[in-house]
Amino acid sequence: MMFERNDEIRNQIWETVSGLEEEQLNRKPSPERWSIMQVLRHLNLMENVITNQARLALEKEQHVPVDKKPYELSLDRSRSVEAPPHVQPPAAPESLADVRSDLASSHRALEQFAQEHDTALLRSKSFPHPVFGEMDLAQWIDFTSYHEERHLGQIREIKQQLGL
Repeated sequence: MMFERNDEIRNQIWETVSGLEEEQLNRKPSPERWSIMQVLRHLNLMENVITNQARLALEKEQHVPVDKKPYELSLDRSRSVEAPPHVQPPAAPESLADVRSDLASSHRALEQFAQEHDTALLRSKSFPHPVFGEMDLAQWIDFTSYHEERHLGQIREIKQQLGL
């Protein structure tokens, strides 16, 4: 099933933050770095953008075959890419209940989108990624799991920096 990896990484994220207090989740390792809660909010914002862009791409007439992109490279955390403004988390502390609920909703929406459409159709429609260029919708759905795995590494690093 197309969404298995997405579910697996999301479960690892929840395991990694389980037992942490809201104050710990909202604490930043340094002023210029994100808190764990901000990372979680970023994942929610990204999932929403990907789902919305994918829906818009389906409405377009174009059917352009797209080469497989090396988005697995996003796991290399030695390379930093600043998140575009529309997927940057708010600076203010947030409640875990709100972020968890929003993440569950965005995850369900992307999963539902993936299940509702034939893989051939998903491979025939695309929209651009800021680093990897044009990616088809099936690649975008798979990329989401790699993006989350990258941030799982970041969450683990933040925990270590905060001594949690």
